[in-house]
Amino acid sequence: MDTILLLVSGATKTIKKYKDNPNLGFLLTPRGGHDINIIIDYGLKWAMDNDCFTGFNEQAFINTLKRIQGKQGCLFVNAPDVVGNAELTLKQFEYWQPIIKSYDLPVSLVAQDGLDKCDVHWTKFGALFIGGTTEFKLGAYVRELVKEARLRGKFVHMGRVNSKKRINYARLIGCNSVDGSGFSMFPDTLIPRGLATLNQQYWEEFA
Repeated sequence: MDTILLLVSGATKTIKKYKDNPNLGFLLTPRGGHDINIIIDYGLKWAMDNDCFTGFNEQAFINTLKRIQGKQGCLFVNAPDVVGNAELTLKQFEYWQPIIKSYDLPVSLVAQDGLDKCDVHWTKFGALFIGGTTEFKLGAYVRELVKEARLRGKFVHMGRVNSKKRINYARLIGCNSVDGSGFSMFPDTLIPRGLATLNQQYWEEFA
């Protein structure tokens, strides 16, 4: 079974405590303003989100792309998306994919509700980010989508994962990494719990 990563935004003091844990990584955000060089010095793998869930800022996104260009350890960069709308997300993706690629960074497509009714251009991205509503995220289509992505050699991440049950679900269906806002809000409590869950061999909820 692959090692699944918990990507945490911010909480750098707590991250420093657990930087040697093989299941820990970092999720950079445009509005976060964190120094990615510190994370790289810790030896952590990392990715970049786009802040569309909380409010996209195009200039901040571009500025962050410039800051991370050429940096080591990047798993993916989320192309800007439209929450809950796959059709509009794909239009955004077509615009932003070549821009992200121009910085020599790996591009991620954010899966949103309705993707099952759209064409997925697998050759244009190296990672798949599972977004969308809870119903979409936990549905049968996403399980098949993740399976297809992994068969095609894509890295798969699931967002809004804040509980032990959701962590176990994400890795059960084949995700490579997860993140959730709770780990940034309550880092001293939730980060060690999340890492402990990822280190467990027995998955209680799905045994």
